Amino acid sequence: MAMAGAWPAPPVAGALLSGLLCATGCSNSGSVGFDYDLGRGPSGWEEGFADYPASDEPIFMLEAGYRALPAPLDTSRSGLFIAGTNRSDDLWVYYKTEVALPADTTYRVRFDVEIATAVPAGCGGVGGAPGEGVTVKAGVSLVEPDRALDAAGYWRMNVDQGQQTQGGEDAVVIGNLANSRTCEQGFGWELKRLASGRSMVLSTGNTGRAWLFVGADSGFESRSAVYYTRFTALFEPL
Repeated sequence: MAMAGAWPAPPVAGALLSGLLCATGCSNSGSVGFDYDLGRGPSGWEEGFADYPASDEPIFMLEAGYRALPAPLDTSRSGLFIAGTNRSDDLWVYYKTEVALPADTTYRVRFDVEIATAVPAGCGGVGGAPGEGVTVKAGVSLVEPDRALDAAGYWRMNVDQGQQTQGGEDAVVIGNLANSRTCEQGFGWELKRLASGRSMVLSTGNTGRAWLFVGADSGFESRSAVYYTRFTALFEPL
């Protein structure tokens, strides 16, 4: 449903500043939280694209950048915009950022994300619905999410974000691009809050470095666009 009112306090004890680590001392539980208010700036997030043939890249019309939100949303706010036209039956577009965690610790990880999406619910589309057929996922990995060419000349990820509506070893499904509007009402931008239905487990290495990422996995064979306006990840020690 559409987001209403102010974003609630992050689900960790102590203050969280945009993109800054809340060290284990910020709560008795030893939880670590990262809260990115992307309306204040890109906060070091970098875009990426995969699951398409490198030779055909121009026809995918890939775009990304830090932009003001469109009307009727508050145009004084901004977010991380990303878009692409799915011509390969399975396009993955994402953002990533590096974080620091306590070393040699095992955590249960949950995500809470706010997006801006214009896609109404219940519409039909080629290959899948333009809203429900574009799955949003969030994840964490000890290796930097990146792409490489496979033997067929396709860009493929080095992390497992899953396939289309399914999550993978390194990412969980948190929702899709369908907003609260019906297909009969047409397209219109709304804010939508997404949260992971299940958590992930991550064991940090001896450096404590890890990568957070969030992206959209498209089964809709046309153009999709989304803004990321807030990203929160909570690491709870096991």
